[in-house]
Amino acid sequence: MMSYERFSASKAKVQAAFDDVEAWIFQAFEEGVQDLEGDQDLGLEVAQRRRGMRFFAAGRARDGKQFASILFPLFHGDPNREIYEEAFSDVLRVAGSSVKPGSRHKLSFRAGVLFFTADSLGNTYGVVASDDYPLANAYNFLEEILQVYHSIDVEIALNEADESLWTEPRFREDAFGVRELAVASWKKQLRPGDGCSAQVEFSEDLHCLQESL
Repeated sequence: MMSYERFSASKAKVQAAFDDVEAWIFQAFEEGVQDLEGDQDLGLEVAQRRRGMRFFAAGRARDGKQFASILFPLFHGDPNREIYEEAFSDVLRVAGSSVKPGSRHKLSFRAGVLFFTADSLGNTYGVVASDDYPLANAYNFLEEILQVYHSIDVEIALNEADESLWTEPRFREDAFGVRELAVASWKKQLRPGDGCSAQVEFSEDLHCLQESL
C-alpha cells in the first residue's frame, strides 16, 4: 500500500506538470491579452458578458490542423469568434503536444475562459465559456464529445484528407459532421440564463430566452 508521504509526493509531481503546461501557455498568451485590453469596442464588451458555454474547437497538435470550430446556438454571430479561434489555435500550437490525455486545463483570457483536454491520439479539444461557467459542466461536455470522436477513425481520416479540403472553412469547422451531436450535448449543460448578459437577471421577457432550442 502506498504511504501517505509517497502519495503526497506523487500528487505534487502531477500537479507541477499541469502547472508547467498552464504557465507555458499563459506566457504565450500574455502579450496577446495585453493587446486585447486596449480594445474598447462595445460589441465585444457586450458579448464578453454573456453567460454560458459559447464555442467548441478541436484539432491535432502535431500539425495544427483544426477539425472543429463551432459556435453554439445562443451565440451565433458572436463578434468574439475570431478571438476564441485564436485562443484555441495558440494552445494547439504552443502546448498541444504537452497536454496529457484526459487532463483538465483552464485558461482565462479577456474574452472568457478556455477549458481544454486531449485524447490519446494527440488531438486537443476545448470550449470557451463565460467566467462563471462551472468546470464540471465544461468537462462533462468535453468527455461526451470525446466519445463521439472516439467512434470515428479521426487519425486515418485526417491523414487521408486531401490538402485542398483544409482551405475550405466548412471542413475546418466540422470535418466529421458532429455539429448536431455537439449541440445536443451542449444542451445538457445549459443553465437558466445562459446566453444573457451577466449583468441582468434572467426573465421571460429577455431576448436571450432558450425556448427556441
